[in-house]
Amino acid sequence: MSEEIDFRAIAAQLAKPEGEAGIKTAAHMNVSNADMTRYAVDLLKCKDGDSVLEIGPGNGRFAEYVLSKGTNIHYTGLDISETMVSTAREINSDYIAGGRVAFEWTDGTHYPFPDAKFNKIFTVNTLYFWKNPAIQLAEIRRILEPGGTFCLAIATKAFMEQLPFTAYGFTLYTFEEVQDLLVKNGFSLLDATSRNHPTTSAAGQHVMREEAFFVVN
Repeated sequence: MSEEIDFRAIAAQLAKPEGEAGIKTAAHMNVSNADMTRYAVDLLKCKDGDSVLEIGPGNGRFAEYVLSKGTNIHYTGLDISETMVSTAREINSDYIAGGRVAFEWTDGTHYPFPDAKFNKIFTVNTLYFWKNPAIQLAEIRRILEPGGTFCLAIATKAFMEQLPFTAYGFTLYTFEEVQDLLVKNGFSLLDATSRNHPTTSAAGQHVMREEAFFVVN
């Protein structure tokens, strides 16, 4: 008899990976979100000298992909999980030593950076867990330099509500709801696209995921 899956525990680790289970969850997310994350980075159109922030980088595996987009790019990852910040620092120790990468902790509401610190910001599959999106979007606007670009990527409500673990602590959004949320909080929409992409869910299911990408400034 197979062991019953604890969907509440899966949801908790996706929201904030912690301990050994969190490290395993992050490794899985690297696989399931790899193409989605790279696509979001591509939409930013990074260039030489950019200062890039990723919100919710997990173990920071995609810092290297951001750096590959040009010379003298500086990448910062910001996460609510101390486990992830520590793990990301270990994985990217060489880049950190070289002064090109940094990882910082946040309480999820306040971002520990001065105004206009970054000209490119992105986040993938974190919006579901934002307790007060208006506050967090205001923080993103504050630390994004004038004319800078922010890319927000999620899987849509139509897809996510089919997954058993999203009943626990997830706030799901339609494509239109995200678009409205960004505009109502002061962003100007540059591009909004959706696509269907095959992946493996956190519960091990092979699925076709509907993904939405929003680029704003």
